[in-house]
Amino acid sequence: MPASDRTIRVGTIDVTVRTSSRATLAVTVTKSGSIIVRGPRSTTDTDAAALVERRRSWIYRQLTHLAETAPDNPLKELAPGAGFEVLGRPHRLRIVPDDDQVEPLVQRARTSTGDWLHLRRSRILNVDEARQTIINFYAKAGCKWLKINRPQIAPYGSNSRFPVTFSTRMRTNWTLNHPTHGLTLHWATAQLPPTLLQELIHRALGLHTIASSRDLNDALRTLWLGRLAIPTIDPRIQLNPTPTDRCPDCATPPGTLHADRCDIARCAITGFQRAHCHPGSTCNTVWDGHMPGEAECTEYGFYCRPTPDGYEPCNADDPGAMHDFNRLYRECRWNPSTQRMSLPSPRDKEQPSQ
Repeated sequence: MPASDRTIRVGTIDVTVRTSSRATLAVTVTKSGSIIVRGPRSTTDTDAAALVERRRSWIYRQLTHLAETAPDNPLKELAPGAGFEVLGRPHRLRIVPDDDQVEPLVQRARTSTGDWLHLRRSRILNVDEARQTIINFYAKAGCKWLKINRPQIAPYGSNSRFPVTFSTRMRTNWTLNHPTHGLTLHWATAQLPPTLLQELIHRALGLHTIASSRDLNDALRTLWLGRLAIPTIDPRIQLNPTPTDRCPDCATPPGTLHADRCDIARCAITGFQRAHCHPGSTCNTVWDGHMPGEAECTEYGFYCRPTPDGYEPCNADDPGAMHDFNRLYRECRWNPSTQRMSLPSPRDKEQPSQ
């Protein structure tokens, strides 16, 4: 007679029970992460579940090995808007001027425009420094989560004082369980949603399951492991955005006013970033589908590109060229009547400063 398959659930684990004419009972873990119990036709669901419980530690080791040996290791670009998961919540990357913050990377969670990671502009000049900055952030975020949620995990363990921490040095293992030093987690696991992160800890400590093992394995395989690239910017793409694009900060469509507290909005009176500079909406501006100052930089030929020593002036068609907004605000003046930055006239340049 052919083999007969059925599926049972042991805790949160889906187990396939495959019966045939064989005489013994055994459990295997496939390359896809499926758990199969093989046994004689007389095998009951209780028999299969008992075997899975007895071999739980071995099954966890096999699942962890599968997740560690076949990660996708995706590549991320250090570009505005790049996505990073932090404890399961999607964040977007924002490159900010160095003067805006002291810390190299700051998390801005639950803002009106979503969750953000603000990275100082100088950090993107060196991909290794940027990578280490982001890795350190993940390790700190994980430790902060542990400090809050450790009491919910510790009672299930044999030792409530057993130390658990995150490491930035681990390379090939998601977890390392030492009898005296405690449990160490790979920094990248701080990308996992809290339920899956807690399931990983339970797996490492041999505790009961609280989430789907397959979901955890799938999530582990897709974690970002630090591969970064500084994008080669095509000036034609960057300097000519589609005018139907919404504002990347407040999501307002072209032809409408920016939302309050939008970081991209410019004051209609001063030309600088709008931040409660005038009462009400008297100084708000309309989003036209282009970043403020882009048209002027294109017209005046103000471009720069990043180098290991900082930014340098360049041509629009040079590799890595981007608009030089610093030069725009340094050399030009805001014209409230035209709502744009204007080059000073020769007469203005000849006038002595007061």
